[in-house]
Amino acid sequence: MKAPRPCRAVPLLAACCVAGACGSGPNVAQGFSDVPLLTLLSASGTLRLEVFSDPQPPVRGNVAVRYRISDLSSQPVNGLTLRVVPWMPAMGHGTSVVPSVSATGAGLYDLSNVYLFMPGDWQLRTAISGAATDSATPELMVQ
Repeated sequence: MKAPRPCRAVPLLAACCVAGACGSGPNVAQGFSDVPLLTLLSASGTLRLEVFSDPQPPVRGNVAVRYRISDLSSQPVNGLTLRVVPWMPAMGHGTSVVPSVSATGAGLYDLSNVYLFMPGDWQLRTAISGAATDSATPELMVQ
């Protein structure tokens, strides 16, 4: 009698289940929490920024960041161009990696390649142009 052939689908299924259980990578939008990491006003006080990170709280390495930008009456603000510079004030330097920003509608702006390579306090120095001209500096603590 022949020995039964092992089923190859079981290891593949197990691998898929393990990968799914591990969660999304840091640049996948569905990994963002429903609760902001922090909320702040722009420098002029006319825009409200809710800041989310994936993972949240942020860790060393590449993270994704989402801004939800609204006016003071909580209406989403679209049509903005953001330029973001990660900066570590205690060390007096930023990072050589320039984050990419994409507007996804409803006042949402997703940042990828936010490279926070050291533990400590980081600023996301953000210049805002387009439908509004302003700036904001969210501060993140990286463990």
